[in-house]
Amino acid sequence: MKGVPTVLVTVSPEVSAQMRPPRALYPKGFKIGNSFGRPGMRDLQKKVLRDALGLLSQNTRPGEFVTIEYPEYGEQYEPPHVRKL
Repeated sequence: MKGVPTVLVTVSPEVSAQMRPPRALYPKGFKIGNSFGRPGMRDLQKKVLRDALGLLSQNTRPGEFVTIEYPEYGEQYEPPHVRKL
């Protein structure tokens, strides 16, 4: 194998397809700036990262976009508390 294995995580597959990435993960419904989930959603962020890295071991076609839904992204959550100085 030549090169560096690459996975793109994108919230805009239509735009990203123009770049022709070798493989891509589209977490359906995620907003711009939240490619791995909202701030403070550590478990979800780890899950998205593991799914993206998992694409490296799958037989994906060049340029293939894999869409995965993460219901926990849409759930209400309490953002992390920030200590005021």
